[in-house]
Amino acid sequence: MPRSYLGIDQSYSGCAIVTYAPATGHTGVERFDFSPKTAGTGPQRLAHVHWTLREFFQAQHLTGTVGAVAFEGYAYGSKFKREEMGELGGVMRLALVQTWHPGLLHAVAPTTVKKYVTGSGRADKDKMLLAVYMRWKFEAPNHDVADAYTLARIAAHLDPELKVEPPELKFQQEVLDTVRGTKKSPRPARAARTADNSALVRGL
Repeated sequence: MPRSYLGIDQSYSGCAIVTYAPATGHTGVERFDFSPKTAGTGPQRLAHVHWTLREFFQAQHLTGTVGAVAFEGYAYGSKFKREEMGELGGVMRLALVQTWHPGLLHAVAPTTVKKYVTGSGRADKDKMLLAVYMRWKFEAPNHDVADAYTLARIAAHLDPELKVEPPELKFQQEVLDTVRGTKKSPRPARAARTADNSALVRGL
């Protein structure tokens, strides 16, 4: 069976998970409602989220086709509901690591997701929806699904066993390098001067 890739945009009101298979072009969309009306509150809601996501992940794992998973990382600069989103992210990560090897799991910062599609980490939700459609002809019903689809696309490029053409755009390659942790930072000028001065002192 062709390999598939998961992209996850987690939220309480509309958790979106996209399954993308590059070989066939098939795209599957799942959405989960973890609002208080559906999932309760407090520990009850966290237990519901964990059980629901783990059941879904286990079903995907049994297909034996998932090559990588990319999910939205924490928005560290957020001023609203950081604690609640932290709990959701932790529960989701627990369900993921109980299903797949950590090496298959990739956290992608929200600004990095935006950059992969638009070239800018500051694009708003409407621009994301339009950019996803213009770039890949995928008509997402909302921004959660648009983000999840983008993450699934990123996951496909993070699978070393999948032979795909590298991204045509420089900023997309920069995103992949950042997620992989392979992007080299330029040597600070100050550090370079210090090293040169040390060599000069040794030569005296």
